[in-house]
Amino acid sequence: MKLNKAFTLIFLSFYSFSKLLAQTDETYLFPINPGNKNYLAGTMGELRSSHFHAGIDIKTGGQEGLPVYATKRGYISRIKVSTSGYGNALYMLHPDGNTSVYAHLREFSDEIAKYVRAAQYENKTYEIELFPDPYEFAFQRGDVIAKSGNTGGSTGPHLHFEIRDEQQRVLNPLHYGFDEIKDNIAPIAQRLAVRPININSRVENRFDRKDYYLSRYGVNYAINDTITAFGKIGIELLGHDKLDGAANQNGISTIEVFVNDEKYHSQIIDVMSFSLMRDIIVHYPYDIKVNKGRTYHNLYVDNGNRLNFYESKANNGYLNIEADSTYHIEIKMYDPYGNISTVTLNIKGKAPAKQIKERIDFELDRISYQVEKNILKVFTRENCEEDANKELSIYINDSIKTVLPAYFLNNVAVYLWDLHEGIPTSVLSCNKGVNISINARAIPHQATVINAENFIVNFPQSALYDTIYVSTAYEVRTQDSLEVFSIEPVTVPLKSSFYVSASPQFSHYQKDKTHVYQTDDAGNFSFVGGSWSGETIQFNHRSMGEFTLVTDDTPPVIRPATEKNYYYISDNLSGIASYTASLNGEWIMMRYEPKLRLVWIEWPEGMQNKRGNFELKVKDNAGNETIYTTKL
Repeated sequence: MKLNKAFTLIFLSFYSFSKLLAQTDETYLFPINPGNKNYLAGTMGELRSSHFHAGIDIKTGGQEGLPVYATKRGYISRIKVSTSGYGNALYMLHPDGNTSVYAHLREFSDEIAKYVRAAQYENKTYEIELFPDPYEFAFQRGDVIAKSGNTGGSTGPHLHFEIRDEQQRVLNPLHYGFDEIKDNIAPIAQRLAVRPININSRVENRFDRKDYYLSRYGVNYAINDTITAFGKIGIELLGHDKLDGAANQNGISTIEVFVNDEKYHSQIIDVMSFSLMRDIIVHYPYDIKVNKGRTYHNLYVDNGNRLNFYESKANNGYLNIEADSTYHIEIKMYDPYGNISTVTLNIKGKAPAKQIKERIDFELDRISYQVEKNILKVFTRENCEEDANKELSIYINDSIKTVLPAYFLNNVAVYLWDLHEGIPTSVLSCNKGVNISINARAIPHQATVINAENFIVNFPQSALYDTIYVSTAYEVRTQDSLEVFSIEPVTVPLKSSFYVSASPQFSHYQKDKTHVYQTDDAGNFSFVGGSWSGETIQFNHRSMGEFTLVTDDTPPVIRPATEKNYYYISDNLSGIASYTASLNGEWIMMRYEPKLRLVWIEWPEGMQNKRGNFELKVKDNAGNETIYTTKL
């Protein structure tokens, strides 16, 4: 039987790759300056705001255009061109089933670049994702496949390099024997914190997270004074790793916690699934990141955390501290090159004291409150002459609950209330009261709809990691004539978006130019979007905060750059949404580099010297458009 040509090619490709799969002894080649000493700007598992860093970032000496070499033989299985994220990226499938990834590239090899350019012009788009046929672009180990660059979300020239397994899980490249990287520096610990977890927990007699400085002894660290605690607590560690010849603060891949010489909890960030990357916001204490900008490791597994690189002996890594017991804690940090450092501390179990000779760290007139996860903390300045232990009255629906002070900070009484027992509308002490602005409890895996003043908030079933207590408010800020829709607390992480339907009270909005923006205390605006339906506007977002409506009727700005066929584009508020260009009425591709606010012509094959009428259109997210025309 005679095989047709297409079937023959498929058969031969399958046979060739099957043969290669059996040959997995080929080692991985370092993709930049192989055989020479190299330096890294980032390592596997580094804690970023919204994701763990995958793979390694290889420095290129501040240059672009260094040759990028195929780490192993194989073929290009995926090509992506984007103005964000990985920028220009190549994905290469190897005989062992792994895929190597090369990102932030300035340009591809000639044959790949020609293929991509043709697809971009055919689809009339610069940003594109392509999946070439197997072996359409096959390379041997050490072949040049691209040039390094600074495209996408890169903040400086470098090569982002990954190795992924057959399930597209990211593996740690530093376990593949690259001698080009030298590391004789042990991980560095900066701070340690201890956090009370439930209403009966205390750290140094208080229901407060306590931050500790560390004393350094060579590569080891210690808290010299014994910490007193009681009940369920969690330990949090701030630290980083360094490599020879680089000042960058990199990630710590392995941390182990020992309690009284027995391994209690560990994390090994060497294999990661992309689908769970966002769970980093429950790996680190999100409230501390929001309030102080510091990214600690939780040395426990918080509620809703689905990451699978932890191993705990008991209680998800939390410690249960009993009175009159002593706990010797050792925290060992490892890097992929075998360097080890240790943090040691001692915790003494102590029943909570009632009277504490410490001051509160905020202004208090008579009564105020804070919410920390599910605990309501009420502070009152006690001066009730008839009773130093005055009860706090807690109003929940039509009932009244009373609680005694949990402890005193000098003359300030501190009351604790578990919100699982009910959400108060107000509290009263010594004839002084305060309203509690919690609207509702939202529970994971259960849709929650909150009817607030002039807006409705909908948390879908998939939105939450843990139970949250939501406060909403509507206000008109007369100083800047803004309607503000507030959804709190901002210190609680969300797994996915919530949805809002707002009913603005102002009537002057130019709806086609008015959208939702998130605002902060400094008066900055961040475009969110939204769509109008009659007199309401719907939007969704993945972080809580304050939202307002702003009209943007100012079009983007286009101005020629000094280099021929290059143009600067910018927008004052909502941001650039799209750009398109034509020459003599025919679509022509523009390359966009947002970091430089620059677009330029990427000519198709054979058209570099074409002349005629050039038109560039740029739209912002509010729908404003600017058209620039010239003769080329």
